[in-house]
Amino acid sequence: MASLKEALLELKEIVNNVLSKKIDFNARIAGDEFNFKKNEREYYAREIESSIKRISMLLSESFVVAPQEKRALTKTADKIKELKKMINAKKLLESVVSIEEIYDIAPLIKIPEDDLPKSEFYLPYIPREIYAETKASFDELIKCYEHHCYRSAIILCSRILEIALHKKYFNLTNKDLLEKAPDIGLGSLVLKLKEKGMVFDPGLTNQIHLINQIRVHSIHKKKQVFSPTKAQTQASILYTLDTLKKLFNK
Repeated sequence: MASLKEALLELKEIVNNVLSKKIDFNARIAGDEFNFKKNEREYYAREIESSIKRISMLLSESFVVAPQEKRALTKTADKIKELKKMINAKKLLESVVSIEEIYDIAPLIKIPEDDLPKSEFYLPYIPREIYAETKASFDELIKCYEHHCYRSAIILCSRILEIALHKKYFNLTNKDLLEKAPDIGLGSLVLKLKEKGMVFDPGLTNQIHLINQIRVHSIHKKKQVFSPTKAQTQASILYTLDTLKKLFNK
């Protein structure tokens, strides 16, 4: 079960990240429209919007609230409306104070995780040029995981890493490796990036290698059928998302 208070803490953490990174939503950004600062700003704008939607869902009138909490619910709903206005006006410091006040009065409303619009996994910042393709694969990955299609989920983990590593190669060389080597594997991609001077953290290459090995066992014919467990799949997804963070979060 997910609670309203947990959702408020999530929003507070996102806003605090924006403040700590000194992201100004109103500032004009010069230079390439695809530069990191603009992409980062758009990413956090999406995260805030998604978090607000989550909170609004938890305040839906369709949920039963104990009689003693009805007054708190009404007061919370009013303050959430004020909070939305603050966030839309980019008054982030005031928003943090408001979130803390709402947290203190909010009733313990809970709804099943299956009814929430967000998964237990969160896609980190992704460059705009590959965001749509990555997000499509990520959404399909989550569906596979939630429906216990673990082999398919792991194959999609590998697909997401391929998209990310091809992007890194293009950034370094200004050449699209997909044109010359569309079937290149993850291991070869890593080697080519190293040849171009990219330095990988040892832990990062281990994560990529592990996911690739599970993928190979999942798709290639073996004497014994390999069926990854939920725990193995969950770990693969977490490694994939952590790899994306390390590749693109500066």
